Amino acid sequence: MMWKYVLLMSYIGTRYCGWQKQKRAPGPGKFSIQETIESALQQMTSEEKVSVVGSGRTDSGVHAVGQVAHFVLTSKEWDPEILKKGLNSLLPMSIRILQVSRIPIEFHAQRSAERKQYSYYFQQGPCPLPHLEPLSWWIRKQLDLNAMNQALSYLVGEYDFKPFQASGAKPGPTVRKVLEAQVTLQSVGFPGGVAEQASLVRLRIIGTGFLKQMVRGIAGTLLQVGEGHRDPQCVQEILQTLDRSRVGATAPGRALWLEKVWYPASITGDFGAEWLT
Repeated sequence: MMWKYVLLMSYIGTRYCGWQKQKRAPGPGKFSIQETIESALQQMTSEEKVSVVGSGRTDSGVHAVGQVAHFVLTSKEWDPEILKKGLNSLLPMSIRILQVSRIPIEFHAQRSAERKQYSYYFQQGPCPLPHLEPLSWWIRKQLDLNAMNQALSYLVGEYDFKPFQASGAKPGPTVRKVLEAQVTLQSVGFPGGVAEQASLVRLRIIGTGFLKQMVRGIAGTLLQVGEGHRDPQCVQEILQTLDRSRVGATAPGRALWLEKVWYPASITGDFGAEWLT
């Protein structure tokens, strides 16, 4: 018999080399999210070797509040609530399992996904707040949100996003569809002193799929627009020319968050409804 389960999870990626297991042994304290969860599952299920498949491969230092993954057990059927509590008792506090559910065998965390939402957070204020520094990127200059949103408007649609892909990425199709892209200003909400002047500029982007470091490439280019160094039309020119040299420097991974993954309700039912609304 086989029983398939789906996980909804949140993690701080600072201490990890990303979601995906590495072929070479990572440095001290740099294990992947995937192998950390697999190790906890194997402790719970004794001898059973478990492979956990995620919805996407978040890079080193990237965080998640809505990552989804599946795994299959063959030794026995487990109660989902026991799996959730057991995993959270074994995992470090930087990884939390929000929900576990039984799922039809045809479900696949990556291939069944319809769209995903990422957000990149720029910190604004007179100085960087240490509370936010591991989770965002402080920018000294006040960013022009109108110009950034104008630049983002050129990304919505189906295009070849190869220029925004990480250099040295594996060959493959590079056409992707961006459904929504927007920059907004959000209050941090810390009372008192300098903290009251702090805010977050949130770049939120939803698409049917993303290339390796694609959102970070977009964020780095958008920063140049927001600081007034480039016109918003530069994004349109990048997509037209496919010239990678026109893309801004890749933004650091620590400010990127995978926030939500959508699946057909016909497969998942109400999985994630409590968290992903």
